[in-house]
Amino acid sequence: MTVREVLNEGSGRLSEAAIDTARLDSSLILCHCLNITREKLFASLPDDVPDEALKMFGKLIEMRLDHHPVAYLTGTKEFFGLPFHVEEGVLCPRPDTELLVETVLSLTEKDKALKDVLDMCTGTGCIAVSLKNSDSSLNVSASDISPVAEKVFSINNCTLADGSINFTKSSLFEKIEGTFDIIVTNPPYLTTGETEERMEEGWKEPALALDGGNDGLDLIRIIIGEAPDYLNEGGYLLIEAHPAQMESMKVCMESEGFRDIAVLKDLPGLDRVICGRKGPVNV
Repeated sequence: MTVREVLNEGSGRLSEAAIDTARLDSSLILCHCLNITREKLFASLPDDVPDEALKMFGKLIEMRLDHHPVAYLTGTKEFFGLPFHVEEGVLCPRPDTELLVETVLSLTEKDKALKDVLDMCTGTGCIAVSLKNSDSSLNVSASDISPVAEKVFSINNCTLADGSINFTKSSLFEKIEGTFDIIVTNPPYLTTGETEERMEEGWKEPALALDGGNDGLDLIRIIIGEAPDYLNEGGYLLIEAHPAQMESMKVCMESEGFRDIAVLKDLPGLDRVICGRKGPVNV
């Protein structure tokens, strides 16, 4: 079979399963099997696919049909222009989360005194590594409670950031030391019900990275409540969450003394990130 035929067959099978990204998924999986770039793939459409690669492709398409994320199948997910190592047991980086990176970089560009950054619930390390890769002058730290996240973060830290980011294994602030100019986090924010539904549907990503309690805000409330003790005066807290949670989070941040609170929209125009500052307005 040619590359074109294999690509079309995979895309067709995924489309029949109502996978919206069928064509993209099929091409990424085939690129992985052939160990080539997407540019090379589309330049090779008339070429034959070796039997070994064809068998691997068929196996991975079956796994994709069983709800495995493409990133788990290929071991890689691009985020902020960087190829992050991904494996089962960590949340796959998502484009929406790039808004956190962009916002932090905007803040540090405007105020060069903002240097010390903590990425909490780091997972793959996509936020921390992207920040360090974009601005090497930042002192970036990361934390997570998951042993798998610690392993995956270490790989990405070494390959994409020269091992320059300090990691602390910690349940939220439990073992965090020192204070920071910016704390940024993409914590679990699905409700327990939503998480259970996804697990029943066959989602393979870990519940630990998804489940935020009855209303999705259990961990977020703790983060907002404890963050002031770990922020320098005038420091920022940035949190990604669901659009419907923003108003409750704003009230919570106001009650903890945060000021200059702003809600930022992602590319589709949905409220995705809330940002607040410790201390008086215009410190």
